[in-house]
This record gives sequence, structure tokens and C-alpha cells, in this order.
Amino acid sequence: MTIFNTPILSPFFKIIAWGVLLIIGWRPGQTIPKEIKKCVVVAAPHTSNWDFALFLPLVFALNLYVRVLIKHTVFIGPVGWFLRYCGGIPIDRRAARDYVGMMAEQFEKNDVFHLVVTPEGTRSPRTQWKTGFYHIALAANVPIILAGINAGKKSVGVDHIIYPSGNIDADMAEIYAFFDNVRGVKPKNYASPNKPAAEDR
Repeated sequence: MTIFNTPILSPFFKIIAWGVLLIIGWRPGQTIPKEIKKCVVVAAPHTSNWDFALFLPLVFALNLYVRVLIKHTVFIGPVGWFLRYCGGIPIDRRAARDYVGMMAEQFEKNDVFHLVVTPEGTRSPRTQWKTGFYHIALAANVPIILAGINAGKKSVGVDHIIYPSGNIDADMAEIYAFFDNVRGVKPKNYASPNKPAAEDR
């Protein structure tokens, strides 16, 4: 059980989330279809420190059961308990022999599992994104949900669904093309293979 599905507490946070969104002028978009219980959620563009502050209330408003990969070294004592309660999964990529297989097992063990990733890996412009999320979705046989953090429309929602075909180049091209048209909080910090950093244009 996490903060996103705790009885009484979760509905309370959902009310607060809607209040926060109303105050700051953002709104939730479409949520994950009910029939999709397991998926990899790609959240982008990740261009600002405000992204997490915006995404958290939107997670409650969209009724997501978020799980996030976090570096294992911070899971110590009460902090570790709190991070797990917030959906954190400790991961040591250096020690994991089969990182993709390990995450596929997590999907198998859970009835509802929304794994959120930020493939840019940094708030700075990066033309080549990390693709581990794609291999995880393919191994777990789950769809990839594209959630655009759209500062232009002041919304975050499920805007596109991709079922990985195994052709990573074609599928990643579709993912890049989608996010290239989403305006982040700080557009100058966004980049992709099709859209180089602002200072490089």
C-alpha cells in the first residue's frame, strides 16, 4: 500500500490536490483508461525543478498508483520507509544483473502498477534519452503511456498510448515526435534527436 491508495488518506489528498491545482491554474487532462492496470508512464518534458511539485497533485487528481525508481542509497531508516510509502522502489543499477527482468517481475507481482519514468534523466537539454523504460515495457508486455507536462496548456494528462512493437527505433521516433510538440515549463531546457537544445539551433 502506498500514499496513492491508502483508504481515507488518499481521498483527502485528492481534495487538497484539486484545491492546489485550482489555485495555480493547472488542470489534469485525461487519465489512464480503467482497463489498463499496468503500464510505464513517460513523464516529459522534464525541464524545471517545478515539474515534481506540479506532477504530484496531478497524480492524485488523475487517480494514478504511481511507482518510481529511486537510487537505493537514500532508502535509509525512516526516509526509506517514507519513500516506499510514496511509491519509491530502491534500485541499484550497478548490482542488478538483470535490471529489466527485475522490473518485469515487479509488474507480474502487482495487480496495479503505474511505473513513472523521466527518460531525459536531467533538467538540462539532452538529445539522447534513456531507453530502459522501453525495454521494461516490452519485457513486461505493458503499454507505454505518454504524459506531457504541458506548460502551454497548464495541464498534465494521458495524451498518447504506445504498445511497444519491438522496433525500438520506430517506437522511440513516435515518442520523440509527441514530446517535441509539448511545451515544458522551461522550453530552452528541452531537447531530443529531432529538436536540439535552444543554444544549438
